[in-house]
Amino acid sequence: MKIILTGSLGHISKPTASQLVKLGHEVTVISHSAKRAAEIEALGATPAIGSITDEAFLTATFQGADAVYLMITAASAGDIFEAGRRQAQIYAAAVKAAGVKQVVNLSSVGANLGPEVGALHIYQIIEGVLTTELPDVNLTFIRPTGMFYNLFGSLTSIRQDHAIYTNNSLTKASSWVAPADIAPVIVKALTAPTAGNTVQYVASDEKTYPEVAQLLGAAIGMPDLKAVQLSDDEMQQRLSAVNPNTQFVEQFVKMTAYERDQDFYADYRQHQPVLGPTKLADFAATFAQVYQQQA
Repeated sequence: MKIILTGSLGHISKPTASQLVKLGHEVTVISHSAKRAAEIEALGATPAIGSITDEAFLTATFQGADAVYLMITAASAGDIFEAGRRQAQIYAAAVKAAGVKQVVNLSSVGANLGPEVGALHIYQIIEGVLTTELPDVNLTFIRPTGMFYNLFGSLTSIRQDHAIYTNNSLTKASSWVAPADIAPVIVKALTAPTAGNTVQYVASDEKTYPEVAQLLGAAIGMPDLKAVQLSDDEMQQRLSAVNPNTQFVEQFVKMTAYERDQDFYADYRQHQPVLGPTKLADFAATFAQVYQQQA
């Protein structure tokens, strides 16, 4: 199969590309950076250097593809929801113009919810645009839960305060996922498509924040590492000190508050995935390496 991947060589796209190449597929990886070309070629894939905001470039790259994998990173500036809508529209137009019939979209847990879920509402917008604009295309929406690597955002507070700060609950378990466990799900969706529109959740482990702190603390030799619950205002102040995008910070805090106060995982439970093999204890070893390297 001829398969096109967005996402350059990120946490998910790189292992996805590697697995597809090993299976014998013709893989093209889109990257905005020409510096990535050699690394893409080293995987056995073909680089396509250009911007995902360039509809003409995407249309030309998608030509003749049996399947396309689409993803979007969170907008770092401006209106994150409008940025998501605009990118989804560009993707849809290019898919339609190129005649692609199978699309796999990296969405997220929470995509079934509305504005009440804060930052994750961007994924409901994207899913809605793709569904509306591509009625004759097989669409598979992959909804991973919270990424393990998001915990790297707590490196500074862990080192300085021996604390992981959150406005989330300390008693509810959150669902976490490793990118390594997402890639095989994407590969299967691309190479063995299901007709129509389908949704698949992906998760690796389920842990409370105190359990996360215990695992990371043991890995880095900090037995007193603790999870500390902040108020929404306190969390917003901490995040605003390092992130200038006021809208994103507000929506992130709103998202976490919704998870804390509401049944955030109701749809996830109705489509309960088999948990992947990579556990938070496994990630803790990787976290410890990064922690030591930054010492």
